[in-house]
Amino acid sequence: MAADDNPYLTDSEKMIVGGQGVAPPDGVTVKNFLDPSVYRFVNQRRSCPVTEFIVHETVTRSWSSTVQVLRPKSEANPGGRGLGVHLIADADGTVYQHGDLATDLLWHGSQHNGPSVGVETVNPYEPKLAPAGGPWTDVIDDAPWAAGRKYVVPTPAQSEAVCQTILWAASPDSGLAIPRTWVGLHGSLFLMGPFAAACSVAPGIYAHHYFGHGDGSWLVLYAWLRIEAGLSGEDARSEAIRLATGASPAGVDVSRFIQSP
Repeated sequence: MAADDNPYLTDSEKMIVGGQGVAPPDGVTVKNFLDPSVYRFVNQRRSCPVTEFIVHETVTRSWSSTVQVLRPKSEANPGGRGLGVHLIADADGTVYQHGDLATDLLWHGSQHNGPSVGVETVNPYEPKLAPAGGPWTDVIDDAPWAAGRKYVVPTPAQSEAVCQTILWAASPDSGLAIPRTWVGLHGSLFLMGPFAAACSVAPGIYAHHYFGHGDGSWLVLYAWLRIEAGLSGEDARSEAIRLATGASPAGVDVSRFIQSP
């Protein structure tokens, strides 16, 4: 359905692609930079097709604090880093759009910035950083692939929002050129850490962990189990937690979920 065909969506509730409002992913609440409360990051103008989707995690506790960290440094914001990202998925599953997916080149993925869309998932990541009584309730205590070897699992709502955004971005509905190629899947092994090939620019779906910091691997695994293995959200979550527990960065065996041709 085109965004203009949905009378219930306002202009600030659509995804903006090439200056046009596009219907958002199914079941995902979007608030874009046409809303005055949503800051628009401005780094560079993009001059190439969008062929990559990169999943990040913030090591923060809120959408607003994530924006402050990424905004330029100033007297009022001394901790600003002057970076940017297209999307931020908050703990309640709301996805905030901070840049045009087609035309804004934002600084979030090093050498992959040029052809990529990036989503930051608000997550304290380490148990010691999680707020008491906060929305993050699941922890993997044995996570050799994660920084600190313990991992706070994103909320069900934001995990699903990231998953559905990946599915949408890799479909014709988005107007982008991202293929549904999981660059972390090597045969029947789903990688959970860095590997050399991911440093090269190539179309597909990435965790930031594949070539940079230690973030995004669990979320990409969850999304693959939902989209390609066809598991329900609840089953994909429990299976992703089970597979990631005790796993090394070299990956987890997902052979039982791969359909025979």
